[in-house]
Amino acid sequence: MSWVTGEVNLTRLTSLRPIVDHMLARILVAAATLLGLPATAAAAEDPAAAVPGAVVAAPVVVVGIAGLTWDNLTEDGAPTLWRMLEDGAGAAAMTVRTVHSPPCPLDGWLSLSAGRAATDPQPHRDRDCTAIPSVTDGTVDGWSGLVQAQHDSVYDPTLGLLGTTLADNNVCATAVGQGAALALATRQGQVARYYPTAQTARWDCPVTMVDAGILDRRRDPGRALRQADDTVREVLEKAPPTAAVIVLGVSQPLHSTLAMSAVLVTGPRAAGHYLTAQSTRWQGIVRLLDIPSTIVAAAGVPEPNDFTGAPLIASGTRPSAADTVSKLADVTHRDRDLRRSSGWFVNGLAAAVLLAIAALAVLRHTGRRTRTVEFSLLALAALPLCSYLVRLIQWWRWPVPLAALWLGMLLGAVALAFALRRLPRAVTVLAGITVVVLALDAITGTVLHHGSPLGPSPLSGGRYYGFGNTTFVVFAVHAVLFATGVARWLRSRSGTAVAAAAVAAIGLVTVVVDAWPTWGADVGGGFAIVPAFVLLTLDVLRRRIGVVRLLLTGAAAVVAVALISVLDWLRPAASRSHAGRFVEDLLNGDGLGVVTRKAGYAFGSLSGGPHLWLAGLLLLYLLAVVVARRQVAPAWFERAVTERHYLWGCFVAIVTIAAIGSAANDYGLRIALLTFAVAGPPLALTIARAGSRVTGEADLTHPRR
Repeated sequence: MSWVTGEVNLTRLTSLRPIVDHMLARILVAAATLLGLPATAAAAEDPAAAVPGAVVAAPVVVVGIAGLTWDNLTEDGAPTLWRMLEDGAGAAAMTVRTVHSPPCPLDGWLSLSAGRAATDPQPHRDRDCTAIPSVTDGTVDGWSGLVQAQHDSVYDPTLGLLGTTLADNNVCATAVGQGAALALATRQGQVARYYPTAQTARWDCPVTMVDAGILDRRRDPGRALRQADDTVREVLEKAPPTAAVIVLGVSQPLHSTLAMSAVLVTGPRAAGHYLTAQSTRWQGIVRLLDIPSTIVAAAGVPEPNDFTGAPLIASGTRPSAADTVSKLADVTHRDRDLRRSSGWFVNGLAAAVLLAIAALAVLRHTGRRTRTVEFSLLALAALPLCSYLVRLIQWWRWPVPLAALWLGMLLGAVALAFALRRLPRAVTVLAGITVVVLALDAITGTVLHHGSPLGPSPLSGGRYYGFGNTTFVVFAVHAVLFATGVARWLRSRSGTAVAAAAVAAIGLVTVVVDAWPTWGADVGGGFAIVPAFVLLTLDVLRRRIGVVRLLLTGAAAVVAVALISVLDWLRPAASRSHAGRFVEDLLNGDGLGVVTRKAGYAFGSLSGGPHLWLAGLLLLYLLAVVVARRQVAPAWFERAVTERHYLWGCFVAIVTIAAIGSAANDYGLRIALLTFAVAGPPLALTIARAGSRVTGEADLTHPRR
């Protein structure tokens, strides 16, 4: 199913075979090299063939318009661009966010130059964007200052990498306009072929870059768009007939809110298709950083290791020009609604859980009936699952999208809780449903994520596919809950060994789904899931957890994640996920920078506000309970875990997810906050009912007696 088209895409189910083929091919090439045998290079005969589905081959002309979005594109305002769509140009919405938000034109052109997120010398928040420097005698003015600014960036990009890569491989490249000169300059800031305007330019190089101007929402954007459209028309007239022309927005419009840019590609391979890339795996969504990778692939040049994009490829037939513009413009509007809802969802869920648990404690202390509060806790436990299932109603198509989003989630959670309320193992069933739904979604392309407040954000430009930090928490916590329930049920029927084997099997499936490059693609999650399930398995076996076993648990997590990461690295560079690229970074000596950057983000969560400080304090206390339960745990908790020992293993596993997840992921303490919000309702229900004989109880594992 596509988020753009809303249609089921069954081809995702058969995507494993080419992946395996790529891996086997990589292994065979490595083996041939070790044995001294010649490796085949048939793919090099046609550069575009090296990337299955690639839509661009040399000669290629790239036209950058700073601020071009799908909201700009109308038949009257941009007739040339509209005609390109009507003639079948491939289309996609493009993420242009780089280091700063909102990104300025200079950020975009420099990012094209480096193949990764770059920045201008001064942060431009709350001020006008830095002007694009001029070119004097073939050298970009102030180049050394631009280079120096990148050393202070967390991404440490190498300016001039695109131009140097083309020059070192004897690929002729022409820059037309100041922004294009930035993109094609070498590492020394020099541009071999530079023309200030399209009228004076030559078009005989395999690669040509054109700066078609800037759209400013405050300064007659309509006139600027018509001028840019005229430049595109001139390019189409003068470019070689066989050239693929890429028109894209290199940044968002000046003085506007964050938006997705537009990208159009002419040529037979792109005709009538949406575009995507392996960096997003999302039909109709690409990144600005995919353009440098597209250029070098089209020119038949090896991609530098520092590039973080992937070549553009075709992905599904697109509709008419008008429908394409409408659907791709909706990507921005939809994501804005989701981003506004995301923080409210997580923080609101955590607050609701605290209130419900407090109400439950008060009512039980006074001896009053707690069924209403318990039902509320069951509904809160179902809410994370419903935040993904709400995508099925296509809430963005309703007259009031945000109302449809929230009502869909809340009513779905209530309905699911009502359906499960009388089951003796309601929480176990709910956890199993959640795990199965998220696993199937991962295997089939994480489509449910594309309309969820817990899913990825194309506007933010972080993760586009697989399990993000929020989904990792939901998936891992419910997998632990489900495994605990299954273990309790099996232990009373088949014995301890079978129960422990079931927990280990569920843990294996969980870590594979979460970390496998073509499914969850979550590196940090594996470091938390493996120890959590090892500790849960040891608890089922009633084994003591000593220092040696803790060290072995940590080693097992590292080995599991490393194995999956190396398998991902064995695939072609354009097909790798975060895990494979991290292995490449390690081999090139850049791994420490990646770890430092993510650690900085995690540490930065300490400044997120009082709710995260409270989450951090609670995490420290729960860790103290794990280490010295009898000394620091409250009496009611001690009674609950003494009566039902399986609760202790479940508790330890969830605290492990919160602790290691917070340390291993760039979300930091937000992981702990969400873990408590997701795990709180089912654990509260189970602990409150320990020893209870209430008919129809929603206990984690224990049947009605």
